[in-house]
Amino acid sequence: MFQFHYLLPEFSILENVMLPAKKLGIKSLQEIEHDAMEKLRLLDIEEQALKKASRISGGQKQRVAIARALINNPTIIMGDEPTGNLDSHNAGNVFNIFKELSIEENLSLLVVTHDHDFANKTDRIIEMGDGMII
Repeated sequence: MFQFHYLLPEFSILENVMLPAKKLGIKSLQEIEHDAMEKLRLLDIEEQALKKASRISGGQKQRVAIARALINNPTIIMGDEPTGNLDSHNAGNVFNIFKELSIEENLSLLVVTHDHDFANKTDRIIEMGDGMII
């Protein structure tokens, strides 16, 4: 996951979430669509599934990006400033989503951030400076 969500604006939310699973090609389209809706439901954004990605808020776009990251059932999610473009309320929501996912889906999360509030709520912080671990 990135600071910017990188959704395809001309595609629906559902189509954006389905893309990585379609690319992987392991499941049928029906299974992929079902799984995508489950991920959207998990992130409380399923009611937006048929909207174009260009028609939803920044916080919703980030939740869609999280759903897309989850579609192939990874064991680890890496985030590069995943809250960098969000206001403090939505940044808090994203942190809470990550925390819940780490517990409920047994996911490991590796997040790079300059947001000290976000970092201070995590289980472990590794600080870097000038390319070195401090």
